[in-house]
Amino acid sequence: MEKVCDFDICTGCGLCASSCSKGCISMSKRDSLGHLYPIINSEKCIDCGLCQKKCPALNPVELNQPTAAYAVWSRDEEDYKSSTSGGAASVISQYVIENGGVVYGCAMLPDIEVKHIRVDNISDIKKLKGSKYVQSNMEDVYPQLKEDVKSGRMTLFVGTPCQVAAVKKLFKDQPDNLILVDLICHGVPSVELLRKHIKRVVPSPHYSNVSFRDGNLNRVCLKVEVDGDAVYSRYHNPRNRRYDEWYLDTFLDGYTYRDSCYHCQFACAKRGSDITIGDFWGLGKNIPADYIPAHPNGCSVVLPSTETGNIVIEAISSKVYLYKRTVQEAVKGNGQLNRPVILGRRRRMFRRLFPIIGRFAYRLVIFDRFLIWRIVPKHILEYLLKRRRK
Repeated sequence: MEKVCDFDICTGCGLCASSCSKGCISMSKRDSLGHLYPIINSEKCIDCGLCQKKCPALNPVELNQPTAAYAVWSRDEEDYKSSTSGGAASVISQYVIENGGVVYGCAMLPDIEVKHIRVDNISDIKKLKGSKYVQSNMEDVYPQLKEDVKSGRMTLFVGTPCQVAAVKKLFKDQPDNLILVDLICHGVPSVELLRKHIKRVVPSPHYSNVSFRDGNLNRVCLKVEVDGDAVYSRYHNPRNRRYDEWYLDTFLDGYTYRDSCYHCQFACAKRGSDITIGDFWGLGKNIPADYIPAHPNGCSVVLPSTETGNIVIEAISSKVYLYKRTVQEAVKGNGQLNRPVILGRRRRMFRRLFPIIGRFAYRLVIFDRFLIWRIVPKHILEYLLKRRRK
């Protein structure tokens, strides 16, 4: 077997590598932006086809229409302020652990290692908090997650929609004790790209933490800590964001995602999880929300799509501020619930130029033609125009 699936649809979930009984698949091929793809050792491969049977890109999971939409944020002030948006994922995680369960979620570990980890203690939920504008590694958690579910233990998995699809492929049918929560995802850059960028702006042999949000919904940032001290902080300015912070700018403009992100099968209103969570953009814009009190640190949109999802929301209702809204409002406010980011002309050009000229490719493709007058002296441009007329 030459490959598991075409690279342009591969989501990088790593399920094929984790499932291969012969250990002949490795996530070791990198593209120019650092994204990982599976490579098959043809000498070890026995052509059993298990990797292709498990691949969620080749075998799409069932998607369901959300049954309701809620504006949600935690009643616990400390939990709310330390969470991204409204802290819905944190409250659900606490519910699962309080009932003897275990949680799997993405953590930003020291030295810029981003991976899914297993948490079975409430005090460790903080490791899973915060946005990570980067793709996490999943390979290590599949075996343990499967064992936890088979043991009958309540198990919560929180991840991107394609990662949730990979977890569903571990089982013929989704077990009753497995709760799946997906995040509204716009696309993912690679850890390698993030690591190279940070090493360029903050040279250091050791990084203790990297974060992307400061607790305020409107403050997207890139903050780097070395030995516990913040040594680099750049904030996204929505009015004039270009050239402020290269990694954030390229992420927010959609230039550095995986190829599969630009035609993501999950960028739609129907969901493959029990519950979908994200920022509630557009809340109250078209439908009055005067009865909803102020929520200065953000508000989560929560979309249950299965009976399991409805049961979980009912179970946590006493620990959150919960306001029912329409599914249409939630979908309209989140572009990624309508369609994936479009790989337009400028993004295509960036991806062609990046392997050749690196970071400068971004500035080159986003320059508006009128900005040329600010870069090239006016008299030179006038001279060139006169020569052209002659």
